[in-house]
Amino acid sequence: MGYEKISEQAEKLNYRDKLRLAQLLIQLARKEEEEENPEKRADEATSCSSDPDLIQYVVDRLNKLRPAKRRTLLNSIGAMFQFQGGVSESDKEKILSELLDNGHISITENNCVQYPR
Repeated sequence: MGYEKISEQAEKLNYRDKLRLAQLLIQLARKEEEEENPEKRADEATSCSSDPDLIQYVVDRLNKLRPAKRRTLLNSIGAMFQFQGGVSESDKEKILSELLDNGHISITENNCVQYPR
């Protein structure tokens, strides 16, 4: 099926389905681009946690969301980057360790997230 036929069919969708389709196409395209250029993804992964602007962005979002558990925190971090092609589990862990090291959050023994006042 070609582009013309797909665009013709897409015009028949309601606006919500068009948005869902657009999101799916973006995610598929980014995944394909990452598979074709894995070295670019590796470079981004190593600089991910060291970017102070990125960490501040995550801190600001987490202060609004305030996830209570470690797992929810990691899911929230993943959701922040879903429209940029996603973030790997190792990158989420790097961001988490950066947040812990900088004192933005702390995690108790039973995996509860605490935020400084």
